[in-house]
Amino acid sequence: MDVFTNYYRLHKNPGVKKQNLLKYLLSFIDVLAILLAFQTSYFINYYEKGGIFYTERNILILFIGILPFWLLILYLVRTTGIPTKRFRVLSLLYLQSSTAVFLLLTLFYFFFRLYSVKLLFLAELPFFGFLILFFGRILIYKVLKRFGKNGHNQVIVIIFADDSSLPFIENLLSSEKLGYKAVVIFTESVLIKTKYENFSIILPEKFSEIINDLIEVDFVDEVLYIKEESDSAKVREILTTCEELGVTFRLKSNLPKASLSSAVKTDIADGKFLSFINIPNNSYSLAIKKTTDINIALMMIVVLSPLLIILSVLIKLTSKGPIIIKLSKIGWRGRQIKVYRFRTMFSNADRNRFYQENKMKSSGSEFEEDPRITKIGGFLLKSGMDQLPELFNVLKGEMSIIGPRHPLQSDNVKSFFRKYS
Repeated sequence: MDVFTNYYRLHKNPGVKKQNLLKYLLSFIDVLAILLAFQTSYFINYYEKGGIFYTERNILILFIGILPFWLLILYLVRTTGIPTKRFRVLSLLYLQSSTAVFLLLTLFYFFFRLYSVKLLFLAELPFFGFLILFFGRILIYKVLKRFGKNGHNQVIVIIFADDSSLPFIENLLSSEKLGYKAVVIFTESVLIKTKYENFSIILPEKFSEIINDLIEVDFVDEVLYIKEESDSAKVREILTTCEELGVTFRLKSNLPKASLSSAVKTDIADGKFLSFINIPNNSYSLAIKKTTDINIALMMIVVLSPLLIILSVLIKLTSKGPIIIKLSKIGWRGRQIKVYRFRTMFSNADRNRFYQENKMKSSGSEFEEDPRITKIGGFLLKSGMDQLPELFNVLKGEMSIIGPRHPLQSDNVKSFFRKYS
């Protein structure tokens, strides 16, 4: 499946380089916005001194210390691109990021003993940062849209179509407001192939079994089935795949009284759909949850940093091997993620990983009996501290503070995925 992905990215999508350039430009503008927030707060609180904020040593230290963390927080809450969310949701994300910055500023203030910096400056800085970053991003969005460069973060879809679908596809993909982008179109239609082969990957329907792998290797938001004559067995198969991977499946339907408990009626590009969404889709709740996860994880890492350092030293001194290991698990939409853990076993444990499989006891003493586990490893497993590095997975947006445990890659029963991975 990497062949399809690379072919699309390198040959079918020449705008990728422009998009990467735009990302760098937006990051540079974010830095300028933070600089302006510092200068504005400085001018209000130190107007009698005048000049530029970096002439004050303690404020300069504060700027150097907080800038990378501020940019990291903006990246983690996904506000660094062109906004595709509603502005109210975007404002909430920026507000949450400013709250996290305020907490970090407070920590920097006491840690570096920057007592000469006015407390009002610390309070006003995140506020002006929120205003300048948020309204600056909206202004950039308006400017780029005016010059026809919108579409940086589109809704990525896979389409099943026939000849009758051509008018709908034209309407769907030509609308900048909708922002839909078809990475793959499964069709036997010569008309669709001729018109869109330079913009999307066109595959015959006999290859539709690879849809599972397409979703695995690329970020797909939705699957649209817009054929005039639907194949019930094929629709059920695609729907099952989408439900397993948490991807929205939309079935075009003109039945006015169609009603299913698991589907909602939606209108897209003048087409009526039954949309099957089996994951939470409340944008406000998801925004609050994500930013809360990041704030909590960031604070826990800062607070627990002495403990993390001590545990790292003990692991390194008591046995050979890396301090942190990476476990392959199944994350969002079935994608493989690397979960960080403290190493609890000797470096050659993989050769004997089935040694204790049939000897584990339900009494909870298996950690003591397993010769693969180090002394410090047994303590970490019993106390659960081996999972502390997972806080960095939370920062990356791969995990949540509260939520279901991610299954191991070896527990994944999707044989088709294993075949191509």
